[in-house]
Amino acid sequence: MRYSNYNSIFWLFILVVLQGSAQNYWRKADFSTQRSAAVTTNNPNYQYFTLNKKAFARALETDSRRSEATVQIPNANGTLITYRIAPTQVLSEAVARKYPSIKTFVGKSVTDPSKHIRFTWSDYGLDAIMEEELSYSFIEAEDKEGVYYRVYRRKDVEKAFIDCKTLDVPTLLQESKAAQRPSFQTKPMQRTFRIAIACTHEYTDYFWGKASAFAQIVSTLNRVNEVYGQQLSIVFQLVSDDSIVYETKDTDPFTGINYEKEWYENKALVLQQVLDNKIGNANYDIGQLFHNAAEGGNAGCIGCVCTNDRKGQGFSSYPFAYVRNRSAFDIDVVAHEIGHQLGARHTFSYRREDGSGSQMEPGSGTTIMSYAGVTRYYDVQQNADPYFHHRTIYDITDNLQGKSCATENSTGNTPPDIPDLKSYTIPYGTAYLLEGTATDADGDALLYTWEESDNYTETGNYYFSPTIRSGATARSMKPSAQSYRYIPRLERIVAGTLTQQKPKKGDAWETVLNIGRTLHWTFMVIDRPLASNQTGNTAYKTIDVVVSADAGPFKVSSHTEQSTWYVGQKVSLQWDVANTDKAPVNAEKVKILFSTDGGVTFSHTLATGLPNNGKAEISVPNAIKTQQGRFMVKAEENLFLAVNAGNITVKEDDDVDNDGIPSRMDNCPTVANPDQADADNDGIGDACDDDMDGDGILNVLDNCPTVSNTTQQDTDNDGIGDACDNDIDGDGFLNDQDNCPNVYNPDQADLDDDGIGDACDDDVDGDGIPNAQDPQVDYVLISNAFTPNGDGVNDTYVIARAERYPNNTLYIFNTLGQLVYSAHGYKNQWDGKKSDGTLVPRGSYVAIFSIDGSEKNKKQLWIYINY
Repeated sequence: MRYSNYNSIFWLFILVVLQGSAQNYWRKADFSTQRSAAVTTNNPNYQYFTLNKKAFARALETDSRRSEATVQIPNANGTLITYRIAPTQVLSEAVARKYPSIKTFVGKSVTDPSKHIRFTWSDYGLDAIMEEELSYSFIEAEDKEGVYYRVYRRKDVEKAFIDCKTLDVPTLLQESKAAQRPSFQTKPMQRTFRIAIACTHEYTDYFWGKASAFAQIVSTLNRVNEVYGQQLSIVFQLVSDDSIVYETKDTDPFTGINYEKEWYENKALVLQQVLDNKIGNANYDIGQLFHNAAEGGNAGCIGCVCTNDRKGQGFSSYPFAYVRNRSAFDIDVVAHEIGHQLGARHTFSYRREDGSGSQMEPGSGTTIMSYAGVTRYYDVQQNADPYFHHRTIYDITDNLQGKSCATENSTGNTPPDIPDLKSYTIPYGTAYLLEGTATDADGDALLYTWEESDNYTETGNYYFSPTIRSGATARSMKPSAQSYRYIPRLERIVAGTLTQQKPKKGDAWETVLNIGRTLHWTFMVIDRPLASNQTGNTAYKTIDVVVSADAGPFKVSSHTEQSTWYVGQKVSLQWDVANTDKAPVNAEKVKILFSTDGGVTFSHTLATGLPNNGKAEISVPNAIKTQQGRFMVKAEENLFLAVNAGNITVKEDDDVDNDGIPSRMDNCPTVANPDQADADNDGIGDACDDDMDGDGILNVLDNCPTVSNTTQQDTDNDGIGDACDNDIDGDGFLNDQDNCPNVYNPDQADLDDDGIGDACDDDVDGDGIPNAQDPQVDYVLISNAFTPNGDGVNDTYVIARAERYPNNTLYIFNTLGQLVYSAHGYKNQWDGKKSDGTLVPRGSYVAIFSIDGSEKNKKQLWIYINY
């Protein structure tokens, strides 16, 4: 225990010393305010440092004497990372003896083995490529002396237009390789190829002379080894020296290169002859020429590594003075052209290359053998990602099976093992999830990616869309620790953006298909050996994903708007089955997954084994409380899925407004309303309904907010709509007491006593003649007959409304003109008797009535008396 403690303290002391030492040789620099003449870039995304070369060299020398060497190097975030390093042999033994100051190393972070580095150290400073899960960053000197440095990520690289002319050159491969093996893995061995590299005087001049240019060649090759070693377990060893690093125009056999027109005709052959004469044909396996000025490259021949009369014809050029970074040259040009020489074809689809069978990336593509950033309208992204498409792995390894020039050594690294994968039929217009698993006998960390194996075969202009009939429907994605892939990416599924048509640079370049078609998806796995100097292996397997035009789109139909769920509540979910429960899809069961982070992950399972019938009821668990919930309906035993469109808030079933009603049952959960009044029955309580009566007019603008009145009629203009005004006409009488509620009549006059005020009575006098046709108003209605026989019916002579006029007069005359009855202030009391009490005879009589005794208001008519 005591030894262990001392040991820990010792290594802690060493780490502190190293950190102090690193602080002595690295210093952060800010070139945005103070620039050195030696500094050639000023990119806000870059980190800038100065290096004390002597101190760094001493650290390397000191470390090299220990069994576990360590050194600190800054990353693209500006943080110093401590790497445990080991030397590598990029130079052949003979060349290494000639250039002892050029050293190459490989290493891994002492705290995070996923961080990997290869670097070159020479009299001209440090050059490194740093990798983490196949995401790359670089450090390189800004000046000849190697004092000033830039550190940058691959994604921030500026790049010139690069054009590879390899498609028109001879090939040793079969003209059609459209069919590839459905499963594949690299062998547990490292192939080492001897490479000879010449350079033009333009290249040498840019890199400050022969010695520094040769050091730069080594740096480039070291970076290329990082890329090829990770997936293919291939490395290159430089067997050429500076004798083919040309310094002057007069000595340069490649002077005046027009690579586009002349390379095929004579310059490629010149390079072959130079390498054969200077290095010896038997002493190298593959050859390249580096140039400065031209933009692009040419492999000279596809798959011609090891072929004596073709192996030395590769050409790589870059306008270094125009774009001052070297990683684009190393990855986009050199690694690309060497890929062709090893047997790789272009993987882009924006234009046809007949017979290649390898055009499996949409548009420009994004992997090393793509044309990322140089196709303008078809660019997926600016720079190629430094890894190989699975088809490239296949092309290269398939070609190398017939080659024997490489030195092969067992790595002891077992390739990943992928279990058998199942093919599926899915509905059109529907998102899906690809999932895979793999194991590694060595316990290595694994990286995964899903790529399409669909070669583009269409003629005419390239057009990426949900109806594309050949080629890839989704771009390649860098391998990562995730062994699954959503199509399209999950953020687009959550947003409801499943298709893409004519995407631009930087867009997703992923779409579901709206047509029937068979897709071929390949699951690629890369292992990450624990030892820093051990190269990696790649394995893949391919499945069919048949998109059926007879089913789909499968989608969620409920919860399209924002909603709230409460813990313990029963919630009904609906989705459109869209024939997915029938052949050929045959998805009988689904499961419900839930996201509490807005659709970033769906880590909660709400239900499984549900029938795929379009509806389900789930109970809301306590574990999914969130303000940004979404749910997914996913087929079991299949790939396809759908996500609801509306955000879901999940919270406790409390009584927020303290009105005695649980929030999940409360039609107005945030405002107390124990009566739960809901005038328009829209499920929103009046207390918090901004349109209580549902007439389309907001309460604050509605003259009758609790009663629907779309016309907003207000007869008396008192601001209260008629629909809820208890005195519509504003005459001071309540509607239920007003004999004319819709017309102003404060006197409530009702001449005919019919309960309808004269102001709105269409027969004011009640004589049966409408006012509009009645020549005069009958203030009284005089009977023309009565029967005074004592039977209690019509026994008196009635003049309706006579009592309203106390000064009225009535005179009754017989046919002889004799007065038989008279009265002043008549009140319907005459019972047919004369003044002596005897009844007048049956017959006709004349009645003269005046409401006030005047001639003006006198009425005369015949009446008949019967018994």
